[in-house]
Amino acid sequence: MPVSLDKTPEPRPEDMDRAPAYRAELRKLTAGFFVYVDTVGQWTPRTPDDRIDVLSVERAATNDVERELQRIDGHIFCLETPGFSCLELTAISAADAAGQARLFLSLIS
Repeated sequence: MPVSLDKTPEPRPEDMDRAPAYRAELRKLTAGFFVYVDTVGQWTPRTPDDRIDVLSVERAATNDVERELQRIDGHIFCLETPGFSCLELTAISAADAAGQARLFLSLIS
């Protein structure tokens, strides 16, 4: 007698007319982002309104160890490259994080 390795049970006939009740997350949840910006205009040309240029936005890892390694890599990169700054922000999307970084850096400069 052959043995099946598939342990999922066969669907019952009364369950065939119902969709599975999977939970879909429709809200925008906040997450951490690392935003790398050009603060002195060395890497991108300065605009007439003297806007801060966002060069890269990376989503922070959910694991604490991976996030710390991301943070260390980003800070080492910013220390080695003149004109770069790294911000760690909480936002609902990468675009929101970039907008927050521009606003924050334009207020302090």
